[in-house]
Amino acid sequence: MTTPPNLSRRRAMRRFGAIAAAAALITSLAACAPAADEADAGGTTAGGRGEELVVQFRGAPISLDPALQGTASGSIFTVLAYDSLVYQAPDGSLQPGLATEWEFTDDEHTVFEFTLREGVEFASGEPLTPEAVVASMEYFLTKSGPNMSAVGPVETIEAVDDDTVRIVYGAPFADAPMSLTQTYMFGNVIGPDGVADPASLLQTMDGAGQYVYSPEASVPDSEYVYERNPNYWNPDAQMWDRVKVEIIADPNAVLNAASTGQIDFGLGSSLLAASAEAAGLEIVAAPFYNWGLRLHDVGGEINPALADERVRRAIGLAIDRESIVNALGGEYMAPSDQIVVEGEEGYNPDIGWEYDLDEARELMADAGYQDGFTMTILDSSLQDQQSQIAQAVASALEAIGIEVKLEVDSTSIPSFIEKAESKKFEASLWATNGTLGNAYGDLRGVGSMGNPFGFVDEEMEALYAESLGLDGSERQAIYERMGERWEELAVTIPVLTQYFVNYVGPKVTNVQASAQNPVMLPVGPQPEYNWQPAG
Repeated sequence: MTTPPNLSRRRAMRRFGAIAAAAALITSLAACAPAADEADAGGTTAGGRGEELVVQFRGAPISLDPALQGTASGSIFTVLAYDSLVYQAPDGSLQPGLATEWEFTDDEHTVFEFTLREGVEFASGEPLTPEAVVASMEYFLTKSGPNMSAVGPVETIEAVDDDTVRIVYGAPFADAPMSLTQTYMFGNVIGPDGVADPASLLQTMDGAGQYVYSPEASVPDSEYVYERNPNYWNPDAQMWDRVKVEIIADPNAVLNAASTGQIDFGLGSSLLAASAEAAGLEIVAAPFYNWGLRLHDVGGEINPALADERVRRAIGLAIDRESIVNALGGEYMAPSDQIVVEGEEGYNPDIGWEYDLDEARELMADAGYQDGFTMTILDSSLQDQQSQIAQAVASALEAIGIEVKLEVDSTSIPSFIEKAESKKFEASLWATNGTLGNAYGDLRGVGSMGNPFGFVDEEMEALYAESLGLDGSERQAIYERMGERWEELAVTIPVLTQYFVNYVGPKVTNVQASAQNPVMLPVGPQPEYNWQPAG
């Protein structure tokens, strides 16, 4: 695809912040037209509420349990049924959710308290109490799910009085409010019945959200149905009577479903954007996924070559990011040269990988691998559609003698994660997003999909620990040093930033997002944040 007028690929990357702020991630979901006596032609009821919203996702949920679910668009499965204590609004600001106010009660950012909203009930009918919140949080910690890296060094959680909960951290943790948002789900409170029967959370939901999951109407791995919660604490925020999440993996099938009205919002493909526009769909895109080659086996357990930093640096220098972006579609991608993209907290304008094939070959020869070697890269075709990025990386590495064997998982995201954690693959292709702290948090968990072989760098860990107690310019300075150190280690090789490319139907308005919160979700605690029926 062509570059937008007057905006080169390199300039597109440099202007990431401005583009992302201007290009609100608008995702739309529409109402199916009900009977004439119940709704108008736009599919809304007499009171203005839409009858049905249909959303597409690429695969089955990692879990229906918030303690086990992942982040980004896949959180749609849980946020519909589980309200969070703190809500991250589309503009990135933190707003009251199930908690109405919060504060650190010490100067070291280690003691954090929040006040609960009155009159809230879980789907089971049980009231929201400090004791219920404490039990939910303690359950979350025991599950050690995908978002554990974001919850901070929790030491104790206790109910202080009838409406207050206190969290004490073992070290400074300035991101405590953010950890309680829907982005990381530590604050997506599970009711007492669910906590008492964890197995039930894999098939039902016990939250205090706008919708109640209907296992009877749902078809696992195909369609997930949510009905409006009649006891929700703020009915004015409920814009739809029903929300469906349809599982459609194939990009062409997603386009067809959006074009024919089967779905009202689809996670699209940059290669099919022109066809989507021709079909009358609105295309809304903004930068989000920062794709990188994760060289997990830096200890050389299954591939001794990766233990040599010169080899890892050669891999970073061998990738012509500009050419890959141009070849793969350009308009909805930009080259990425470090762990975070420009515009995010932690971006360092003084560092970044460049393309230098001659130096890459010299490093390979110095390391004794002038004839190259073979390595396997694990990829998910559900995220890296048709494995285009992985194939481009494999082609680039051929130039320095590295023969890449691609192991492509097309089953599900949980299947990919299981393989990544198996220690059978020395590298994988996956994306990070958010601030440098968020990105590194995703990559540091020992035994996780981001770090299956358990690599630890003491300098990175010390800097990360220091960053947790800081904010503003002080944290930015620490983040920049972390970016320098991560590039020195050459553990993750950035490739490109991929934009969210969304197909938007005509029946929904007020879908918002920003660079600070690019994940598009239809529900929030107040009407102004929520996707609304058009007309």
